[in-house]
Amino acid sequence: MSRPLALITGGTSGIGRGIALALAPRFDLALGYATDESKASQAVEEIHRAYPDTQIKVFRALLTNAEEATAFYRQVVSDSGRAPSVLVNNAGRLSDGLFLGSDLPAYLSVLNEHLVVSLALTHAALKPMYREKFGRILNLSSISATYAKRGQSNYAAAKAGIEGFTRTLALEVAHRGVTVNAIAPGLIDTPLTRPLLERIQAEEPSLRDRVPVGRAGTPAEVGALAAFLCSDEASYITGAVIPIDGGRSLGDSRS
Repeated sequence: MSRPLALITGGTSGIGRGIALALAPRFDLALGYATDESKASQAVEEIHRAYPDTQIKVFRALLTNAEEATAFYRQVVSDSGRAPSVLVNNAGRLSDGLFLGSDLPAYLSVLNEHLVVSLALTHAALKPMYREKFGRILNLSSISATYAKRGQSNYAAAKAGIEGFTRTLALEVAHRGVTVNAIAPGLIDTPLTRPLLERIQAEEPSLRDRVPVGRAGTPAEVGALAAFLCSDEASYITGAVIPIDGGRSLGDSRS
């Protein structure tokens, strides 16, 4: 008998890949990716080496609006033959720049890809979860939703919207056995953030001064938190937004 299915957008690299590896012992996987087919294949091979019994399907999907998100979800259900019990809204990108100097369509595309796509996917995934009286919805936020960074007003707005959506939806569906939570990572060491990490390490204040634990986090650490929130053991946790940032959101680590 097949195990429950977890759908992870952006599930073949960075944080998404860490979450996929952490969920693989308990769930079959449907992993969305945007463009890099080679990286997607590498992720599948890595997971299969560790968990050979896990069924994995990958789906190329440029998720830029609600219509694409809904079509993607229908493809996953059709190809997998079942609806996911777990949805991880992880995919998205950055397009930093000062607000007044931004091209408005490019600026708004970040809100679409992080917030609108997550809402549309959740709307599609929630219906079968509601019927089955079980489901886990996990949204990826960021400490940028709370702590301002110059040039990221679109990203911060999208992530703040994700957090408000998480809390409100959790309230609406808790009675049906569906939990809705969010993870808010700080600085995590991924291929996307490595140039930033290298720059921070060459600057003052140093990384150790900015992050109380003195280092960046890893995708595996984010994955471990995600796996717990998607488990039966976390059935009494819903509407939570949990930072995973090495204490960075606590304030100035030098004080």
